[in-house]
Amino acid sequence: MVSITLMILFPYSIVLLISSLLQPTLMEVFFHNNILIGLFFICILGLVSFGSAIFISIKNFQNSPLKAAKQNMIIKLFQVPAYLFIFVVGLACMVTIFSMGISFFLIAFDGISIFLSGLVGISAVKCNYTNGILSKKELLFYGVLQFIFCVDVICAIFLWKKAVNSFSNKEKKEG
Repeated sequence: MVSITLMILFPYSIVLLISSLLQPTLMEVFFHNNILIGLFFICILGLVSFGSAIFISIKNFQNSPLKAAKQNMIIKLFQVPAYLFIFVVGLACMVTIFSMGISFFLIAFDGISIFLSGLVGISAVKCNYTNGILSKKELLFYGVLQFIFCVDVICAIFLWKKAVNSFSNKEKKEG
């Protein structure tokens, strides 16, 4: 559960840094008025999140397909507000030429975050394929969608729903 929390927190660390740029008190309290400390914090949490993504991915091969799909869905759903905040701030920074560079950093950090949650998503897709819930065509389709912004969340919900339906159909056949 700790590794899932670390995965969820990574985009929120970006939100914290953006918020601290807009609110000097936050910058002073969290980063001692030094943006480099904030960037260092994001990089460290990114590395820890990468380790967590690898750990969750390996663990998903031992989990049930339903649990793997549920973990993937939870991670992606909890990250939606952070993605929306980062997206809106990135759009606002594109308005002036002086803050356009910030948008590129936000795009890069968003890409890293989507990649990390995509790793977990790929393992959930593979787990569901291995257990016969997904076909080979669906494996490829769902696998690619894990790395596409916004579509990954919808895909995670569909994957979880498909896993739930598969388990309920198995219970009906056995019962």
